[in-house]
Amino acid sequence: MEEGAAREGLSSEGIAAQLRVRILEGAYSLGQRLIEMDLAEEFGVGRGRVREAFRMLTGEGYLEFVANRGVLVRCYTRAELIEMGRVREVLEGLAAKLAAEAELSGEMRQELEALQERMNVAEAAGDYPSFGAENRAYHALIERLAGNKFASAYIDRVRIPLIRVQMPPADVAESIGRSNRDHRVITAAILNGAPEAAEAAMRAHVRAGNEHVARLPEAVFSAS
Repeated sequence: MEEGAAREGLSSEGIAAQLRVRILEGAYSLGQRLIEMDLAEEFGVGRGRVREAFRMLTGEGYLEFVANRGVLVRCYTRAELIEMGRVREVLEGLAAKLAAEAELSGEMRQELEALQERMNVAEAAGDYPSFGAENRAYHALIERLAGNKFASAYIDRVRIPLIRVQMPPADVAESIGRSNRDHRVITAAILNGAPEAAEAAMRAHVRAGNEHVARLPEAVFSAS
């Protein structure tokens, strides 16, 4: 089936999923306006279906509607990100604790070890895009290992904006090194079945990221 034909049946959920990936991967810049008509033409669907996808992503925090401007990739203020970071600290700490308490299968342990190794490789190469992608996969895996759907739902809501913060190039190498040192401690605690250590390490990891957000230049954030 040709691409255009496949897209004719794309649901609002499918459109939202594709736009979500684009936003997370930086295909759209913060504050960029998304044009309903252009996307309807691209996906080969009616504008109502795109409008519904916009509604979904607005509810999830990826997009925002601004009067006289339309639908934009959402920007966040520094204060909003710091407030969300405090919530993430608690929730992601809980997820790490639950993952360490779980009886992990051999396959799950191998998956965690493999993800850690891929982050190690990306760190050594200074490959920030790859490290960012593996970092997202790592935190998502810990949520999955934790096995608590409510924690996962809330974590996802407060993690979205932080993913979209673009760090100054000078901060990238330091950030990767610090982040992955934390990851290695968290990974070891989960694999060793040490819930309290896993929670403490994850909370410290998220807290350090929050402190970094507090030091970023103002140009990174929404002015509102």
